[in-house]
Amino acid sequence: MKNNKDIHDDQLQDFIQILTERIEVYANAISSVDPNKDVNLIAFFEKCMQLSQQFKSELLVILPKEGISPSERPWTAGVLYQKWKNRNPCMETSDREQALESCIRIEESVQDIYKQILLPKNNFSENTAATLQSQAALQREIYEVLKDWRNGNNNLT
Repeated sequence: MKNNKDIHDDQLQDFIQILTERIEVYANAISSVDPNKDVNLIAFFEKCMQLSQQFKSELLVILPKEGISPSERPWTAGVLYQKWKNRNPCMETSDREQALESCIRIEESVQDIYKQILLPKNNFSENTAATLQSQAALQREIYEVLKDWRNGNNNLT
């Protein structure tokens, strides 16, 4: 049976990989929209990429605080990552609408991951839980803004 440290290790390592893929989705979304017509949307996608990188960096700092050394063993996909891949949130995009839909799907998946990772049974340290909760709040804001963009409210950045 896995101990708490192993569960934390698997979850945090999986989430770091998911955030890496999230950055790639936003990069793909940027290349799929018209740079002349969607300047504000591109700026928002870039902001999402930056936040994903920030979240990833915060998790990398957390690993040693949770007693996990990232170099202890190579990463192998755990339960969170398998659920992520099974939902297949990443899709190829070729236009603005597909880019928005892909990003919304990503954020729906990430939202579910935050819910799962923040379950009380995971028993993360208080500081780690606070960091994850803060990230989850920002992620919910991103999700809501993306839905607004999809619904035609283009005044958001």
